Amino acid sequence: MHAAELLGPDGPLARALSRYEHRPAQLDMAEAVERALERESVLLVEAGTGTGKTLAYLVPALLSGKKIVVSTGTRNLQDQIMEHDVPLLAAHLGVPVEVACLKGLGNYLCLRRYEELRVSPEGSTGPLAKALRVVQDWHERTETGDRAELDRLPEDAPIWAHVTSGTDTRIGPRCTYFDECFVTRARREAEAARIVVVNHHLFFADLAMREARGAGALPDYDAVIFDEAHQIEDIATDFFGVRVSTARVEKLLRDSDRAIGAAGLRDEAGTIVGHAG
Repeated sequence: MHAAELLGPDGPLARALSRYEHRPAQLDMAEAVERALERESVLLVEAGTGTGKTLAYLVPALLSGKKIVVSTGTRNLQDQIMEHDVPLLAAHLGVPVEVACLKGLGNYLCLRRYEELRVSPEGSTGPLAKALRVVQDWHERTETGDRAELDRLPEDAPIWAHVTSGTDTRIGPRCTYFDECFVTRARREAEAARIVVVNHHLFFADLAMREARGAGALPDYDAVIFDEAHQIEDIATDFFGVRVSTARVEKLLRDSDRAIGAAGLRDEAGTIVGHAG
């Protein structure tokens, strides 16, 4: 079975969806993605609005039998894929749809930090107490711990700094809550899935970790598909580049000047002098 057959006018989606629209460009893209995955080659696709590009790469990715990372430009697009496209394919495609979503640590409720705040004086009174009650109600019913589920609190609500996970707060297997931890669960699901949906920031953070430590946040994979690839240049630069500002140069010059003076390498006229030999 080929991707174009599943997406085409005689496929299962066409039969199941009353608003199905035949899109030749979508089928062309799906076939191109399929060939690229088979040949392990590089493919660049520019697809206009309405092409149906998400299904055009998801279907051949599912059929490929490979472990594939789909990297999106935003967390919102991750949520759209998981909440709309994946359920659609799972319901009508007729093939196993093994897809997991993985986000950065700061997107997940940390059970240890949440419990520590809940039993602290700040959890009972003060500015955090009201928001904590909202988190507590959500905590009792969430299965993912992904704070995107909780639309009653804004993304920049102060409570999140106290109850989410992070590289500087996660203690791994030593944590009492490690096995039930939402991050642990999400990573285990990603290990088992055929397709892992991430965003560009997490993808390049993983590459940076692999370069520095030899291991990253993502499971090993065979291929990567970038959606909204026009954003990756800036994001990759943030992770692998070096920023130099006027303020940093001025600070370096001040520190150098002080170090030279402290080392006695300046004469009475202020000229830097060296030592022979």
